[in-house]
Amino acid sequence: MKNPEGNHEEENEGMTRRDFLKNLAVVAGVGLGMAPTESEAKPIEQNRVKSSRLETMEGHNMPDGFARSKIHATFEGGQEKLVGSFFTMGDRRAKADFISKTKHPDFFDSSGRPNFSNIGKKHKKTALIVAGGFLSSRGHHQTEGIALENGQMVGENAPAGELNGLMVIKNGVPEIQNLNQIPDINAFLGQARKEGWSLFQQTSYIRPGGQFQSANPRKYELRFFVEGEGKKGVINFSEHMTYTEALQVMQRMANFKIERAIGLDTGICSEGYFYDKSGKGYLMVDEDFGAGRDCTNMLVLYSDQ
Repeated sequence: MKNPEGNHEEENEGMTRRDFLKNLAVVAGVGLGMAPTESEAKPIEQNRVKSSRLETMEGHNMPDGFARSKIHATFEGGQEKLVGSFFTMGDRRAKADFISKTKHPDFFDSSGRPNFSNIGKKHKKTALIVAGGFLSSRGHHQTEGIALENGQMVGENAPAGELNGLMVIKNGVPEIQNLNQIPDINAFLGQARKEGWSLFQQTSYIRPGGQFQSANPRKYELRFFVEGEGKKGVINFSEHMTYTEALQVMQRMANFKIERAIGLDTGICSEGYFYDKSGKGYLMVDEDFGAGRDCTNMLVLYSDQ
């Protein structure tokens, strides 16, 4: 998949995905495995977001185990705006699944656009479907880095070193891990295969001991999987923001401390849906890119009833 942060094929950029990553992001000390340069270490619009907060939606009407909150951000000058939603996995009924094009070619058309209707039918009560990992920059049309679906490798044979975040799903329960904190990756993958885990690599944006910085001035509708204070779920931004601004919103929430956050693919893969209890779907998409294409995998949240 293509992503605005690491878009290796975007025609108007003329830049490889890794070149783009190196030009915009570092995690201080560790993380992406790249040392910060002077230009990289000076994020633009550093204090544009002053604060943010979650607003509970009592009538969200999502499937059992899920809730939806609004995200409000206050910008310089005192303007407050609704900038996105947080889809929370509230209890044991809330589960996650990872769907790859490798194992489910019938879920994607010839352009790589997901068939959301068919994917949604895989589970009785689907809550959300969005893209997860990146498209490989090595021309194999598969997920970049290591990726497993129920213990079967559906990505590449080796980890992508610049993607320090890992989404790991064990028996439907997702958790964020970090590649550089796994002492023996071969043993880890052996256990994942044996026990039937699903997982994929992504960029790590918030984690203990890490600090993300970006000099990328472009704005996107970004998406993240986050954990903190016993909560976890997907943040979907409906407002166009830079990476720096999006991180400021997540880090400056008055009523929710995010402890870990990884990216989810957006850009031309930004098309996704959330669903109410009746199964009605609601589109989430970056209008600058439109309908999705070149997708190789999807993250599905569902209610286990």
